[in-house]
Amino acid sequence: MSAFPASMLQIQEVEMAYKINDGCISCGSCAAECPAGAISEGAEHYEIDPDLCLECGACAASCPTGSIEEP
Repeated sequence: MSAFPASMLQIQEVEMAYKINDGCISCGSCAAECPAGAISEGAEHYEIDPDLCLECGACAASCPTGSIEEP
C-alpha cells in the first residue's frame, strides 16, 4: 500500500531529446543550427545533451545524413 492516495499518484510520460546515431559523419552542421547549444563533439560522433535540448528539430533538419532521431 502506498503512502499517498491513488489520486495523488500520476505516471508522467517523459519525452526524450533527439539523439544522434552512428551514421553521423561529424560534419558539425547540427551543432551550428542548434539554438540551445545542446550539441557538442563526442568521442565517436556529435552528441546531444538531453538537459539542454529544446526538441525543436533544427538539428535533424540540417543533418545531411539523416542521423538524428526524433524523440
